[in-house]
Amino acid sequence: MASTDDPPVAPYILQPLLSDVLLVSEESEGPVEITCVEAWHSSLYLGTSSGEILHYFQDPTSNLPSYMFASRQVVHPSRPYPITRILLLPTVSQALVLSRNSIAFFSLPEFSPLALGRIREVNSMSLDLDRIPIDAGEEVRVTVFTKKLIRIVRIREKELRLIKDIDYPSALVGVQRSSMALVANEKTYDLIDLNSVQKIPLFAISSSPDGDVLLQPHVASVSSGEFLVCSGTSEDEPAVGSVINLDGEMSRGSIVWNGYPSVIAVEYPYCAAVIGNELQFHSLQTQQLLQTIPFTSAPNLSIVSTTYSMPFPRLAEKFVLVPYVDDVDSPRREDERQIASRLATVSSSLFVFSSELGVQCLVPTPVLLHLDELFEKGKIDDILEAIDRNEETSERAFHELMYIRQKLSLYYFEQGNFVEAEKYWNESNFDPRIVIALFNHDDVKGVPWLYAGVKQTLKMPETEPSLEALMVVKHYLAGWLEKKGFESVIDAKEVFHSVEVAYLRVLLKTPMTTKEEIYNFTDSTVDEESFPESVKLLEEAHKYFALSRLYQSRKMVAHVCDTWRRMISGQWEDNEFTDGEHKMMEYLLRCKDEKIVWEYGLWLMRRSAELGVQVFVDDRRKTKIDAAKLKDEVRKVGGEAWRLYLENVVFIQQHLEFANELVLLYTNDVIEVVESNEDARQEIIKSYQEYRALAPPKVAYTLFLEDRKAQSKTQDAITMRLKFLNVLQSNVDYDVQEVLRRIKPHEDFLITEMVILYGKLSLHHSALHILCHSLADYDTAFAYCLYGGHVIHADDMPTVVATSVSREQQSELFKLLLIEFLKLKATEDRIKCTKRLLEGWGNLLDLQFVLQMIPDSWSVELISGFLISSVRELLKTKKESSLMRGLSREENFRVRTVR
Repeated sequence: MASTDDPPVAPYILQPLLSDVLLVSEESEGPVEITCVEAWHSSLYLGTSSGEILHYFQDPTSNLPSYMFASRQVVHPSRPYPITRILLLPTVSQALVLSRNSIAFFSLPEFSPLALGRIREVNSMSLDLDRIPIDAGEEVRVTVFTKKLIRIVRIREKELRLIKDIDYPSALVGVQRSSMALVANEKTYDLIDLNSVQKIPLFAISSSPDGDVLLQPHVASVSSGEFLVCSGTSEDEPAVGSVINLDGEMSRGSIVWNGYPSVIAVEYPYCAAVIGNELQFHSLQTQQLLQTIPFTSAPNLSIVSTTYSMPFPRLAEKFVLVPYVDDVDSPRREDERQIASRLATVSSSLFVFSSELGVQCLVPTPVLLHLDELFEKGKIDDILEAIDRNEETSERAFHELMYIRQKLSLYYFEQGNFVEAEKYWNESNFDPRIVIALFNHDDVKGVPWLYAGVKQTLKMPETEPSLEALMVVKHYLAGWLEKKGFESVIDAKEVFHSVEVAYLRVLLKTPMTTKEEIYNFTDSTVDEESFPESVKLLEEAHKYFALSRLYQSRKMVAHVCDTWRRMISGQWEDNEFTDGEHKMMEYLLRCKDEKIVWEYGLWLMRRSAELGVQVFVDDRRKTKIDAAKLKDEVRKVGGEAWRLYLENVVFIQQHLEFANELVLLYTNDVIEVVESNEDARQEIIKSYQEYRALAPPKVAYTLFLEDRKAQSKTQDAITMRLKFLNVLQSNVDYDVQEVLRRIKPHEDFLITEMVILYGKLSLHHSALHILCHSLADYDTAFAYCLYGGHVIHADDMPTVVATSVSREQQSELFKLLLIEFLKLKATEDRIKCTKRLLEGWGNLLDLQFVLQMIPDSWSVELISGFLISSVRELLKTKKESSLMRGLSREENFRVRTVR
C-alpha cells in the first residue's frame, strides 16, 4: 500500500527483543545456533542446533523489551539433533517439536515432555490456517508431511490419533487452507485437495536446464485462497515468487528477487524474504520492492503465534484528539497526548533471528501512515480495499480505522455523496457536533474534539446545504437521538444539546418531514439545555400544536393550556390541532394545579358549556373544587353552563336543595320553546295527532316521542322536553304550584307535563282525565294508577324513583280510571281498555262497584274474565275466614282448659 516510487515510510522497523541468548550449556559441543523461534503471550521459545528448547519469560516490571531465562529442555536426550520447527497448540496445552524428522510432544507453557509417542519420518507440518482452534480444550488437526505420506492427525490433551493418510511421497513442505494444501517435494509444487485426494500439478521448483540443481522449496499462505511459492534457476540467480489460487492459477503479478530466498514469510500485504545477508520486503499488491534491511550474516525468519508491540510516536501525532476550536486551553490536551502515546503502538508476529543478533521483531509501520499517503494521492479505491481487509484487532487498530473512516466521510461529503458520508459518520465514531458544524455552526454546543490529522482536512461548506444533504443529516441525527443515555458518549450533555437543536431545525426545514416525526421529537424527553431553543424554533415555524406537546413532555401545564387557548381562540393557527375544546377538557381533568383548572376551566365553560362544566364535576378530576365557589362562578357564566351544572348537582350529586331552581330553569326553557319556536309547536301538535290515531294497545306517549326524536327536525327541543318531563316526575322537591302556574297557559301543548303536576298535587281525576281523553295514553294511565301517580314512562334518566303505594291507593286510582275508560268516545277503545283493566287489575276493585259501573248493554262475556276472577277471590276469602274462625275457637278452648 506504500508508494511504488520511494515510499515515504518504510514498511518495517527492527525492534531488538533478546540479544544475549544462553545458547551454550555444559553439554554443548561446538558452536550453537538459533534454528527456530516461537512466541506465546510473554514466553519466547528458541530452538537450537544443539537440540534444545530455550524458554525465556518477559520481565513484566520493565518498560523496555526484557526477557529472563526460564528453562532449558533437551528434545533428544541421547543425541543433539537440531530443532527444525516448533508448533504451538494452546487449546490443548501442547507444543509439537520437529527434530531430525521426528515430532515430539511437550506441555505448555512449561515445556515438559509428554508421553504421547512420536510421529516419525516428518519433513514439515501445518495447521489448517482457516480453522485454527481458539477455545480451551478444542481439539486440533495437524497435517504432517512425511517421506511417504501426507498424514492428518487429531490431537487432544491426552490423545493422538490418525485421521487420514494421503499418498504423496517425499513431501518436504506444505501449507493448508481448509481442504486445500500447497505441497512441494524436491522438484515440483502441487495443489492437493485433501478431501477428494485430487492433485493439480503446478510447476518445477528449479528451472535449471540440466535439471541437477535442487533448490529448497518455500510455501507461504497469502490469504484464504492464495499461496506464495518460490522458483528459480540457482541460489545466485534471480528467483520468482508466484501467487497461486485454489484453481492452480497465478492470481497476482510475480515478485522478482535478485537471488533465491533462503526463507520467506508473508504478513499481508507484505512478503519478506531473506536473500543472502539481506532481508527484502515486497508488496503483494504491486509486487514492488519496498524495503531492504542488510545484516552482517544471513538471518533467519519466522512467523510466531503471539504478536509483539512497540510505541510509534508519528502515529500518535496523527490520531491525538485536539479541540475543534484552536484557542481552547484545556488540561485535556495533555491527557489526550498521553492517551495517544499509549495507543500508538504497533504489533507484529514476524521475527528475525540469528546467533549474532539474537531475536528481533519486525514491527510494521502503522497502516494509518500508508493510508494517509493514499489520501494525498487520491487513491480512494485503494483505501477502501485496505480498510475492508483490516480488522479491529486492537485498540490502536480501532483508532486507525476510525481516523480513516472520518477522513472518508469528509471526502464523500465534499464530493456530494451524502449517503456514503453518513455511512462513514456512523462507522467512524465521529462526534456529531462536527457534522452539525457543516450545516449550522451556531447549533454546536461545547467544544468537540477530533483527530489532529482529520482536523487538518476539515473544510466548512460555502453554500447552503442541498435537500439531499438535509435528508441525510436528518436520518443521521435521528440515529444519534436513540443513543441518549449511553454512558459511552463523551461530553453527553453538550452533544445531545447540539443534536436535539440541530435535528429539530432540520426537521422544520425539510419539506418531506411528517408531523409524526416532529411529534416523536417533542414527545421525547428534550434536554433542559436545548428546550428554550426548541421552543423558539417551533414558534418560528408556526408549529404550535407540536409546541404544546413539547410543553406536555416537560409537564409545563400552564404553557400547554395557554398554547391551546391561543389556538382555540384563533390567535394562533395550526390545522394539526383538532377537537381543541375536548382536548382541553380531558387535560384539565388530569391537571393537579387548582389555579390552572379554575382559570382555563371557566374559560372553556364560556366557549363550550358542556365541556367546561365537566371539568369541575367529572369524578375523574385530580383537583379538589370548592363547591360554593363553583356555584358562584358558574352562575356568573349562566346560560347552558348553569343548567348543566344544576343537572349534575341535583341528579348526580343528589344535592336536592337545588332542585327547585333547576325545575324552574327547565320550565322557562320549555315555555320559551313553545312560545318562540314555531317548528317545535307544530311538531308537538303533530305528535299528539299521530299518537291519538294509534289503536290500543300502544306504547306510552313519552316512548313514542323518544322514538320519533331521531327523525325530527326539532330534535333538541324534544330532548329538552323529555328531560323536563323526567325532572318533573322525579322525587326531587320543587314548587309544583309555581310550575303549574307557569305552564297552565300552554296546557294544550304541554299535556304530559300537566299530568305530572296534577299527580304531584294528588289531582288524580284531572291527571287521568287528560291521559284518557286529551292524550289517549292508556299505557301511562295504567302505570299512573299502579305507582300512585308517579310514573309516566319517561324513563331515560335514572333519577325517576317509584314511591311505595298502598293497595287502597291503587284501588282508588283504578276506580277513577275505570270511570274515565267508560267515558271514552270510541267504543272499541272503551271496551278494550276496560277489559284490560278488569282482567289485569280487577282484583283491586270492588265487584259490586264494577257491576254498578258497567253498562247494562254489555254482555256478560265481555267481563267474564273479571267475574270468574272475582268469584274465585270471594270463595278464597270465605274459606280463609272460616279457617281463621276455627283456629280462633281452638285457641279459646285451649286457654280455658289451662285455666
